Amino acid sequence: MWGIEARNAAIANHYFAVGINRIGTETYPNEFTSGNNKKAHNDFGHFYGSSYVAAPDGSRTPPLSRTRDGLLITELDLNMCQQIKDVWGFTMTGRHSLYADLLKKYASLDFIPQQVSANNAKK
Repeated sequence: MWGIEARNAAIANHYFAVGINRIGTETYPNEFTSGNNKKAHNDFGHFYGSSYVAAPDGSRTPPLSRTRDGLLITELDLNMCQQIKDVWGFTMTGRHSLYADLLKKYASLDFIPQQVSANNAKK
């Protein structure tokens, strides 16, 4: 999935998108649970690098290393954003008023978000 996440965002939004990931393992002084009914742990797991840049036409750069730090430098043709918008026209069928209504609802001071935790999950 990692190899297509930023590509999907770039295509859907007609902009360049960057999939950013680091390498190595991160640990914390305090244990925590991940809500998956497994034992508490203090590591966040391994990070696999492979950062890349995706273009609005779905193309992408080769990824960086999965095991070594790296720096990705690439050229972007920003005119491609408008060219792809003109050809594919995804935004013409967008239902932006629905997004505005949802944003207004979720940004209101009295909004109570749904909370999912191990305590109220079905067993």
